[in-house]
Amino acid sequence: MKLPASMFTVMFAVPRTNGWVAHWMELMVDPEQKISRPRQIYTGSEPRDFVTLEER
Repeated sequence: MKLPASMFTVMFAVPRTNGWVAHWMELMVDPEQKISRPRQIYTGSEPRDFVTLEER
């Protein structure tokens, strides 16, 4: 397509705007939704004690 590199950000942001606006509209319609924050649930391993290389 021979687009200049300075246009890459615009080319990726324009299609995502539909999703951002749809999400915003859902927040405006739902009266119970006060603040929108993504939910993050850590599913990795449990915390472990640090062991130096000499002790391994």
